[in-house]
Amino acid sequence: METKEALLGLKAELLSSGTLHVPEGMKLPFPTSKSSAGPGAGRESIVVCFSGLRAKIPISHAGGELEMVEAGTGRYSILKGGKILADDVTLLPTLCHAPGQAFVSLGRSCNMKCAFCTINEAGAKDELSLEDALGIILAASKHDDFKSVALTSGVQTTVDNQIDRLASLTSMVREKLPSVPIGVEPLITKKEQISKLRKAGATEIKVNLEAATQGIFEKVCPNRDCETTIKAIHWAVHEFGKGAATSNIIVGLGETDGEVKTSLEMLAEIGAVGNLRALRINSMNQERLRIALGELEPVSKERLVRLAKIHGDVLKEHGLSTKSFKTMCFPCSCCDLVPEVDF
Repeated sequence: METKEALLGLKAELLSSGTLHVPEGMKLPFPTSKSSAGPGAGRESIVVCFSGLRAKIPISHAGGELEMVEAGTGRYSILKGGKILADDVTLLPTLCHAPGQAFVSLGRSCNMKCAFCTINEAGAKDELSLEDALGIILAASKHDDFKSVALTSGVQTTVDNQIDRLASLTSMVREKLPSVPIGVEPLITKKEQISKLRKAGATEIKVNLEAATQGIFEKVCPNRDCETTIKAIHWAVHEFGKGAATSNIIVGLGETDGEVKTSLEMLAEIGAVGNLRALRINSMNQERLRIALGELEPVSKERLVRLAKIHGDVLKEHGLSTKSFKTMCFPCSCCDLVPEVDF
């Protein structure tokens, strides 16, 4: 039996190894996922499960660093360099982007133009109407594994318009599904925007710090303000409460481990739970990132594991937990190493 340490390293390797080759003729038990936001925006992905852990990996029928082969009915092996990396693998369906969640992105483009983001290249340029979004969520709610709703959006016109649309959809979902947890992931520039989302029925919120340092933030998010973002995280904790506000920190943008730890501690002192997200460099964002930051080193599996343990220690020291969340990334746990969920 593999140790927890070995399993954590295996998940880190799957997340950092790139594309999974699924042979053209292989029939999967359910449709693949195609996200319009998040790490896999614009690419087909599947969720693989092994020894109680799960990882969402972009797939290709043309080839990749990893290869999936059938190993019995409903069972698979994942190979790297011709050798078995993960055995006795199963696949997990996604409702909308995430297992057990209807995770919906309203605005499928964004005028903030952050260097790492690929939403504008992902292919779905049109806004999703509130009625269509509600229909998707209500259809997902009929599945036995449905547990929660998560809503996000690019900023297609103004931040206030983004908030108004997210608040309207939140109210519509709350009316139809009175007890379901609803998480929102907006761009925030004013305190009253957070109040509007909570009053509409949101129960959790994610306001993303994005980068571990202000210097990196200013290079990769030139149309946003770092100090306003930090204020917004304060506002989010005040409005939603400790343990109901979270914030992504992207790692791999040239920051040090010490800078990541400092950012995690800053968030924890506010009462927000940081979420470490490894940068994924691809053909859609590679040139923008090079112009903003120069050549970047891919995040290694060893660094992912090391930072995850630092993350876990910081949360424990500040009395915070990823297990308090019912929506968004922590209960999904497919794209990151999540303290208390994965180890």
